[in-house]
Amino acid sequence: MKDNSADPDSLELRIFSQIKKFLSSLYSFRRGKEPLVLLDLLKEIVGALRLVIRGEKNLLFDLSKVAQIQIEHYFRVLGLGELCIFHPKALTVYAAQQTAFPGVWWVEKKERKKESSSLHIEVGMIPHFVLSEREERTEKPDLKALLCSLGSSGISLQAFVSSLVNYAYGERADREEKKIYLSLLPLSIQDIKTLFWLLPKTDFTLYSLKQNAWVFGTPWKNIWWIEEVTDPEINQKSLGLLVCPFPYSLFPGTLDLSISARRLEKMVA
Repeated sequence: MKDNSADPDSLELRIFSQIKKFLSSLYSFRRGKEPLVLLDLLKEIVGALRLVIRGEKNLLFDLSKVAQIQIEHYFRVLGLGELCIFHPKALTVYAAQQTAFPGVWWVEKKERKKESSSLHIEVGMIPHFVLSEREERTEKPDLKALLCSLGSSGISLQAFVSSLVNYAYGERADREEKKIYLSLLPLSIQDIKTLFWLLPKTDFTLYSLKQNAWVFGTPWKNIWWIEEVTDPEINQKSLGLLVCPFPYSLFPGTLDLSISARRLEKMVA
């Protein structure tokens, strides 16, 4: 079983080897006259945002052949935003960090057999690699087998698992996002441990700075773990489940992308 506590610092250490190199230049930055190559990139990003808003596919800007000094200029202007995603796969590890402009992402890709990683900017509501995570999940669990595996567990847990699966895969599935707070259910500590056994966290991890929340994948489609910090002063956390195809509520919408495009247009005007 995975460690059920979420630690932002431990995740930071595992990702963004390239992004972290530019942090010192970001914090020491003072805006001045931008290089022409940067202005050209910003104009292209604005155009890409407009296309995505109209329903076009995500657009990528490959930075593998861009000089480090130019990437530093990009980084100083685009900055870092509120969403961070980590998705290790069998052969490749992906990580994404939203920039200060919703809809514009830093994306890093690392082949496990190689020491170096590739960096690019992606424009879209959700980075493309994230969408493949859903395809890796089990379409629908065997409810009868799961209930049998609970053995002598309490009636409350059996009833909850039954209603959870019915909600996640019933007629209302894919319609709306439902958040279930475990603290509001009549479940014992042992019941919670059994839930972690039934719904183990996968390595897909999403962190929202704005909501101070961590979201983890499970082997089942439509079911996610969510851990929210409810009282930062004492590090009090609330544990729950999200029932939805994907936690879209944490990601930017078309209005956010429109605002990003207008902000960038003012910068290049």
